[in-house]
Amino acid sequence: MSFFKIRSIQSKILSLFLFLLLVVQLVSFFSTFQASKQLEDIQLTNRLSNAKDVFETQFTNRSYYLSAFAETAAKDYGLKSVLQEDNKSFLVALNNHRKRINSDLAMAIDNDGLVFAQLVTLKTPEGKTRVVVGKGQGAYFSQERELFAEANTQLIKLNDRLYQLSLAPIKSGSRDIGWIGFGYLIDEDLALDLANLTDVNIAFVLNDGESSELIAANQYKRLSDGIVSIGNILKNDDGAYVHEEVLVGQLVDSNINAVLYKSKADLLASIGVEWLRLALLIALTVALSVIGAVAIARGLTQPITQLVSQVKLISQGNYDKSVAVDGSKELKELSDEFNHMTEAIVSREQTISFQAFHDSLSHLPNRNSLLKSLAKRKQAQQDFIVIQLCYLGAEDITDTLGYQVGDEVINEVAERIVKTQLGLSCFHLGGENFVLLADMQEVEPLIEQLLAQLTIRCQYENISLHLQFAVGVAISSLHNGGDETELLQKSNVALQHAKKNKQAYQVYDPQFDQHAVERLFLTNSLKQAIEQDELTLFYQPKLRLSDMTISHVEALVRWQHPEKGLIPPDAFISIAEKTGQMDALTRWVTNAAVSQYVSWQKMGFDINIAINISAANIMDKSYPDYVISLKEQHQLCDNAITLEVTEEAVVEDAQKATEILCYLREHGFKLSIDDYGTGYSSLAQLKHLPVHELKIDRSFVQHLSTDESDKIIVRSTLELAHNMGLSVVAEGIEDETALLWLKAQGCQLAQGYFISKPLPADVFEQWIENTPYHISRTKN
Repeated sequence: MSFFKIRSIQSKILSLFLFLLLVVQLVSFFSTFQASKQLEDIQLTNRLSNAKDVFETQFTNRSYYLSAFAETAAKDYGLKSVLQEDNKSFLVALNNHRKRINSDLAMAIDNDGLVFAQLVTLKTPEGKTRVVVGKGQGAYFSQERELFAEANTQLIKLNDRLYQLSLAPIKSGSRDIGWIGFGYLIDEDLALDLANLTDVNIAFVLNDGESSELIAANQYKRLSDGIVSIGNILKNDDGAYVHEEVLVGQLVDSNINAVLYKSKADLLASIGVEWLRLALLIALTVALSVIGAVAIARGLTQPITQLVSQVKLISQGNYDKSVAVDGSKELKELSDEFNHMTEAIVSREQTISFQAFHDSLSHLPNRNSLLKSLAKRKQAQQDFIVIQLCYLGAEDITDTLGYQVGDEVINEVAERIVKTQLGLSCFHLGGENFVLLADMQEVEPLIEQLLAQLTIRCQYENISLHLQFAVGVAISSLHNGGDETELLQKSNVALQHAKKNKQAYQVYDPQFDQHAVERLFLTNSLKQAIEQDELTLFYQPKLRLSDMTISHVEALVRWQHPEKGLIPPDAFISIAEKTGQMDALTRWVTNAAVSQYVSWQKMGFDINIAINISAANIMDKSYPDYVISLKEQHQLCDNAITLEVTEEAVVEDAQKATEILCYLREHGFKLSIDDYGTGYSSLAQLKHLPVHELKIDRSFVQHLSTDESDKIIVRSTLELAHNMGLSVVAEGIEDETALLWLKAQGCQLAQGYFISKPLPADVFEQWIENTPYHISRTKN
């Protein structure tokens, strides 16, 4: 029984709804028909009036635009600066202004009315526009002085072409020195543009009171064929057209009129009711209404359906729509809670999205945003510049003043970067590292302006921080590669190069990558090389000058790489220092040198071996203990091993260095100051150092035969050392003259390529057999 009641109710609802729908549609149809008739009458009356208002507004705005731009250009300092230069420079500057508003005419007139610069645009047969020097250049302006001196827009005719021209005075102080003007062509293109705006046909007509001449029209071909006659339109003989005339200007004794016209049939067709479409619309409305009536009858389940749909949308990540349920109080509350839940999820996702693409400290876009921006620029095939910069001393600031001050400095730098007026896109990669993207331009002036605006002095806890920056630059057109991260990597390589070489900025060079890859390869392989005994020692002889005997050698480490071959120490010593492997390297060298000393002792050679030790070895007491244990293990005699330490290692912590050196001397090691004269050690320091020997740097020895200044320095060093009871080694001897001079001055030991280059142990042993010098041998 209830089933039939439900069906009956649904039928009544549907019937009533359809009846009301038909009544509404009939009323609507009748109203539309009546309104269409009334609209035809109103449209014919108002359409051209509205078109006239639009035309006059557009034409007036065009005049104002020309006048304003001419006045602006006349005040441009750059244009004035080339006014007295050659005509070509002024034409280039004038053309640059012309291009800004895409004008068809640009000209400049002096106070006598002479046109000294004129540019006009012409269309090629292919439809392209090109700029040429106008025929009027070099001639006097055709208008009277009183007319062109007026700062307004006027109509002129040049080479049978009509222009809308605006002139403005060029001033020097309060004095007029000339006039500059820009103009637009009144032609078919203008008529077509205005016709599209007004939705009526446009024709420009020259009327001298007796006859009319057609200048341009948007229906030019039809007019020229005689199908439509302007004369008939103006006379309105047949009543097929409606028209309006607008005076746009005067040319000598003639008026320039714009004729706005359109056929009545076209006007009525544009507002006519499309009855077929209306019928289809009514049918569609009826169909949808029937569906709506059925849906209303089943509306009890609609709220629940909406809630289920919203849950599905939320699960798909679509939060744009909200649920609005008309029903019971409980369902209404449920829908409201769903909406609140959706808003909360949207808020959380927006926060997560912001955090994913912005730095949490500076709130600038982060690396994710940077990669997206790089990808967009690359896809758009834009040339641009990647600037990676950081401020120096960030770790010192944090270690000294704390993390809070470090963060404040980062925010200060970020704020200063954002405020630079250089059109840069700013990204923060964390810490002191920032990346800026700039449109293609000259790199050097851009970086100079950037650094000038970023060089700041911050005050924290009564400490003034003067921040300095290092900058690395990569250019997309020069350094672009596979993906968007490559430019970022290359700018970082340039930045590291700038920091390493203490430069303000550095543009990426492909050679940097070669060195970086090679250095990374060596860095990763050095530890393994030490552990797997890939190193080898070369020995460079030292000649005792008193009896011309080879009594000492210096052990120089080389890396015999299985792939790269023999690698010199300059390529990996700095790597060992930076990666904390210097201690292991020095211990390997020491152990190998001691073993070689023992081997030569067994062969009857009494040769002292010098080993270079670093500042890290001097500052760490474990190395002295290690070398002492080796000496005791092999029962070496005193002064069998010479330990060479640089001045830099001694100066770094003179007190501790002195303690360690004293400790080594007490255990029978000969001590030498290497590269003396290139560091910062003073005589006062040298006096307290427990060393036996000074080694004069090669830079003072190489040119002894030709440079008197070097002789003075070396002679003074020898006298100083001898007075202090120290022996002297001169390295870098490359000719016999220097060798003999040093011998005459009482130098104890000489070392250099003139005597011998560094040699492997087996080659050195062969060299000993053939050298003209004596060899120091053990005593039986």
